[in-house]
Amino acid sequence: MLRGIVKAVGMGLAALLLVLVGLVAWLMLKSATPAIDGPDPIASLRTVSINGDQQAMLIRGEDRSKPILFFLHGGPGMAMMYLGHRFQRPLERDFVVVQWDRRAAGKSWGDEDPAKMRMSQYVDDSVVAIRYVLDELHQEKVILVGHSHGTYLGALVARAHPELLSALVGIGQVADEDRARRIQDEELARRYPNRDITGANREELLFDSGSELHASRSMWPLIRDGLLAPEYSLADVLNVAKGPQFAEKHMQYDVIDGPLMTEVTDFAVPVHIIMGEYDLVTPTALAREYFQTIRAPYKTFNIFPRSAHFPHYEEPERFAALMRGINARLEQGADFNKGQSTVAVESRLP
Repeated sequence: MLRGIVKAVGMGLAALLLVLVGLVAWLMLKSATPAIDGPDPIASLRTVSINGDQQAMLIRGEDRSKPILFFLHGGPGMAMMYLGHRFQRPLERDFVVVQWDRRAAGKSWGDEDPAKMRMSQYVDDSVVAIRYVLDELHQEKVILVGHSHGTYLGALVARAHPELLSALVGIGQVADEDRARRIQDEELARRYPNRDITGANREELLFDSGSELHASRSMWPLIRDGLLAPEYSLADVLNVAKGPQFAEKHMQYDVIDGPLMTEVTDFAVPVHIIMGEYDLVTPTALAREYFQTIRAPYKTFNIFPRSAHFPHYEEPERFAALMRGINARLEQGADFNKGQSTVAVESRLP
């Protein structure tokens, strides 16, 4: 009987080992986006030449004639494509969704040139990438959606090339990074009076306090979903952390001299800001202050009550419903007031 038990345990361990080997092989080899059904679908993971650099782009939608949601990830250097499978599926029926890993980010990580890590280069790259997608899909404008540091880049792109945009959406809106850091310092010191809040500890405490993800006290959900992303191999996932580190070391801010809330306040397109109630990374109160300075044909400030810095990721259905509403107004031509005073709407979604 003992021999039978040992044999069964051995077979179980062998089966477990096979499963683990298969899982590792899948993680290393996977790098494709699933097919999508629809009247005229597009599901394309491709490499695009952007100003001499090979960069990864994911384009997905059930109907390629639908409006384009063009995402600008945060960081800088913190790709969003690896999370797309967790939040963008509800969007793909009504939009063509574009995720683009910029230079030195995610799947675009390679032989990086520190001299090209400039905001002016990022703006130029964004214009090239947007025009590439517009040509590919035979459309004239995109809804530009920035997250975190992508809202900083998005504002600069909108200021320089409003003709490419039908609207600008900022998720986790950057307003004044120096003031945001001071607000973080005060709040983290209040919550953790006996902890060091500098360096890597700051990121850990932002997660621990529910200021990054409201429903989690660690970054594990982001790591887990990155590992499960069909478009990302294991090597791609491991490269995700390299982008922010490289950008933090080399990024040059050479477009404006001060913060967005003093330097970029006039927009020729509608502006929509989306904030998580518990966001301390880009503090919600500071984003609201920036919102009040913005002049645009139409602007909205939207609070997601169960989110922190990733409201689109934590509340994807609510995010998709809001984006459909934004697009419906655009299709009605309701968001351009022919030079009249700005129309502002603030809402805390239920």
